[in-house]
Amino acid sequence: MTLTDPRPPKAPSGPDGVLARLLDHPERRSRTALVAVPALALLGALVVGGVLMAIEGVAPLSAYGEVVRGVLGRSRGLSDTAVVATPLILLALGITVAYRARVFTIGAEGQYLAGALAGTAFATAAPLRVLPAAVLLPCALAVAVLTGAAWSGLTAWLQSRFGASVVITSLLLNYVAAAALAWAVRVGIRDPGAFTPQSRPVAALPDLPGTAIHLGFLFALAAVPALAAVLRRTRFGFRVEVLGASPEVLAVNESRPAATRLAVLAVAGAFAGLAGFVEVSGVTERMTPAFATGYGFTAIIVALLGRLRPVGVLVAALVLAGLTVGFDEAERVFVIPSATVGVIQALIIVFFVAGDALSRRKAG
Repeated sequence: MTLTDPRPPKAPSGPDGVLARLLDHPERRSRTALVAVPALALLGALVVGGVLMAIEGVAPLSAYGEVVRGVLGRSRGLSDTAVVATPLILLALGITVAYRARVFTIGAEGQYLAGALAGTAFATAAPLRVLPAAVLLPCALAVAVLTGAAWSGLTAWLQSRFGASVVITSLLLNYVAAAALAWAVRVGIRDPGAFTPQSRPVAALPDLPGTAIHLGFLFALAAVPALAAVLRRTRFGFRVEVLGASPEVLAVNESRPAATRLAVLAVAGAFAGLAGFVEVSGVTERMTPAFATGYGFTAIIVALLGRLRPVGVLVAALVLAGLTVGFDEAERVFVIPSATVGVIQALIIVFFVAGDALSRRKAG
């Protein structure tokens, strides 16, 4: 279910307006432009990245060839890509819901940490550790989902009660979650038998049969068509579209915008909380200070490149995960700075924003 309105929604001022202008009027652009701009942004970033590597004395084509071999030429290349993509897919799906409603949260990282912490605390609590994994893991996942939703919903309450910007409050809550992580692994949920700050180990998610890919990837894959159906065919999806196009229309005909905004942010936080505990139980198996890896911020790139469409999010997440896995392998062969992937990701956004602005100008 989609909603089109010939009158463009008025972009808010302040930091919310920056993202609003970036995502404004996708219906005015051709399908070719919607796909071509992200693809060209990726290509442009790789070209510039190649120039930077050449300056460092690395042959770009050889390095990129090693990146491809790192994903497609190794026995674990594709499985590692799927594992790295899993939290990006889940986080970006939540961001997709929020951004389609023009609710611009950048707090996915904090929600991811909060969900992971809550799920880990539940799974490692003394009275519960004796439970079988088949019971403990679903309960811990539920706790993570609810915590992520509550953490994100706090930004909606702050906006409704005090008029605070969701962008600002969600950003600040990221730092609160990071501080909670630092305290928890040293005091709250610390493994008393460990010499370094870390939690007790949690029960591991099982791998998919015949693969080295944990079950969380299946959750992420299933969430893509499920969310697409919800956004297209349900009343909630309709309200998301109306809130993004015209909150005034929603207030008159459907429901209070504040209630829909709360629901949207809760859904985004639920996805982030799920991603957090899936990463703990599927990959790290315990929490450490290094658990905050910036996935929440990378997921914003994934959502934007995916054009706020679930299938696009899946493709973008797999591409960025493949770059991460491939460059990890290339760094073992070539002297490539470890920040190369981060630089390329930043360049993708720069070229994406520039290309999107040009396509909007031509369409207008």
